Amino acid sequence: MTALASTYRLPDERYAVVLNANAGRVTEELTASIRMIVPPERVFLTRSPEHARDVLRSCVESGVRTVFAGGGDGTIVGVINTLDELRRSHPQVPEVAILRLGTGNALAHWLGSGLPVADLARWRSGAVHRAVTVPMVEAEGTLFPFGGLGHDAAVLNDYNRLKKASRGRWWRPLTFGLLGYLLAAFTRTIPNYLLRDPVRVRVINLGAPAVRLGTRGEALGPPVSAGELLYEGPASMVGCATTPMFGYGMRMFPWADVRGDRFQLRVLNMGAVQSAANLWPAWQGRLDHPGRHDFHVDRVRVVFDGAMPYQVGGEAQGYRKELVFGLGAHAVTLIARAQDGR
Repeated sequence: MTALASTYRLPDERYAVVLNANAGRVTEELTASIRMIVPPERVFLTRSPEHARDVLRSCVESGVRTVFAGGGDGTIVGVINTLDELRRSHPQVPEVAILRLGTGNALAHWLGSGLPVADLARWRSGAVHRAVTVPMVEAEGTLFPFGGLGHDAAVLNDYNRLKKASRGRWWRPLTFGLLGYLLAAFTRTIPNYLLRDPVRVRVINLGAPAVRLGTRGEALGPPVSAGELLYEGPASMVGCATTPMFGYGMRMFPWADVRGDRFQLRVLNMGAVQSAANLWPAWQGRLDHPGRHDFHVDRVRVVFDGAMPYQVGGEAQGYRKELVFGLGAHAVTLIARAQDGR
């Protein structure tokens, strides 16, 4: 069993700041504040995924060692995948530091990111940082630190619909951030799923022997060989991750970072009311319910009876009935504060 590798490193001048100009928190005031402490020629505002790819390619070709990516988890996933593409033609790609400028900010929470200007000032001061080597999950050619099918993605879809419906309404401020997610869950997702029969799923191990996990993350029973069923039955969510958190610090995958050679797979068979009742223990990473099934795996096939909503890194990806999740070929080095103690 191998935990995620972490080393200490000192900042240097080979860095760039790449901000998603479409992110709500990337304002003119914030950009101006950043340019007061970072040389303006190192600060880039990207307007589209294509523009971001061009900027990142320029960073790689100019020898940038660290990219500070500013945006939500979806922005970070985009940066990770673009750098992975560039790895095919460039032997060295930058490490990724995360500026907390999104909505859920799962990766930023996990890495201990603070206020963006303060984090950049800390880097400029020469303070010691950590470089954490993090494997990624891969599906359909996309790398990501967490994703899933089911209730989690349904809440995300309902959140997006709620924001769209709120345009021009007095209650629009209530639809943003954590409050918006909770409103979407309790006014749309939960009532909707109360009326539905549970969807069945089959999860088959395709890789190295998988390990069933107990309530404290301990191994349960003998390993599950390739080709064998890990789970068959009704499911409200099937999720996988190499990092512990969903957005807002929710520890949905408390044992995702225990092993560098596996990711955590979580299958939940919980109705809408049960999910709501267990929200707080799930948030704290202490979910103990007979419908919770956890595994350490490196490759699985997930087959639902019907199409399920799908999300990757907190970004809606439509619907899927079948997916293969596997450990990505390359790990990603993420920069974190040294004093976080993780």
